[in-house]
Amino acid sequence: MPHCRVIGDSMFPTIKEGDLVIYKRIKSLIKEGEIVVLNHPKDRRKLIIKRIFKINEKGIEVRGDNLISSIDSRQYGLVNRDSIIGIVETIIKN
Repeated sequence: MPHCRVIGDSMFPTIKEGDLVIYKRIKSLIKEGEIVVLNHPKDRRKLIIKRIFKINEKGIEVRGDNLISSIDSRQYGLVNRDSIIGIVETIIKN
């Protein structure tokens, strides 16, 4: 299963720094409210974890659960569905 280790606190308190996130590759529709792993819109070599806030015909708005410290669609705009790699299935707490 694909996985990644969390750096930062943008998804706090749901996901904390050091937690291990296991995700499944996208094979079906995504829904608002799901936590996803996606390519960073400014640096596609980096992965980020955000929650799908809104889906519309122009793109997908993602946000961190920790609105105070999250850099997300409020700063960099909507993301394309192609940038979403997977849906978080399991969070292993550090």
